[in-house]
Amino acid sequence: LYSPEALGKILSALHQDGLVLLKSVIDIDHVDAINNSMCAEVDRITADPTQGYNHGVKSNFLQRPPVGDPDLLYEDVYFNSFLLQVANAYLGHKPIFNWITSNNALANTGGMRQPVHKDNAYPHPQFPYYFIANIPLCDFSTENGSTEFWLGSHAHTSEHDQVHVANEKELEAYPYSKIGWPIPPVTDEARETRRQVRPPTQPECCKGDIMIRDIRTWHAGMPNMSDQHRIMIGLGYMSPHYPNFLQRCHLPESQRAFWLSNSQVELRANFWEDE
Repeated sequence: LYSPEALGKILSALHQDGLVLLKSVIDIDHVDAINNSMCAEVDRITADPTQGYNHGVKSNFLQRPPVGDPDLLYEDVYFNSFLLQVANAYLGHKPIFNWITSNNALANTGGMRQPVHKDNAYPHPQFPYYFIANIPLCDFSTENGSTEFWLGSHAHTSEHDQVHVANEKELEAYPYSKIGWPIPPVTDEARETRRQVRPPTQPECCKGDIMIRDIRTWHAGMPNMSDQHRIMIGLGYMSPHYPNFLQRCHLPESQRAFWLSNSQVELRANFWEDE
């Protein structure tokens, strides 16, 4: 585990920047095995005419990690001790583990990017109530679409800097929001004002690292100009002080024992038959 001094630096980065990178905390062989499995599914997924894409941009979509394959369930990926130490310190004990997904920036989609946004389509508090841990399944660079982050935006902006739903038509893209509520995109004015204070950055990271992002931090998926898919797993952790009792993971009944094996987090999940 991290020493008190190292943990203090991590917490300072999260509070000040809304982003921190934990270096070399996952076995690279585990990362490669998951990446190979997920890349093999991409052609089948993109051939589906009903497949949805993030913000309607056909360069990036959410993809379920292989949560039902016992050969690909690794402790250091899904219950990483360094990550859980940070989650307990930043969010409070015990953090609630209630989100599992992955984000795939498709190969050869240069020129296509997401709008600057937050992952909040609802009014939200101004304390650290949720973070996303992104696990890169390959080395991330500006060439293959390392995520753009607006550091410090979590602490120095609010939901008032987001676009708000004005009518029923605008709800079509964000059906979980409501009229009068914020939706993920940041307004043009707020974005340009923030740029003068602290412009965005695309941090590079490697297989074996974990990126932790406060969910309030502005970010955007960037073009992947390489010939390899760029996938990152996303694990979501919520503060026990935030009263959301609805969000839950969806996991296979056959692997229940693995998913309930860690006492450092409270898992909230619905378990389903594998088919």
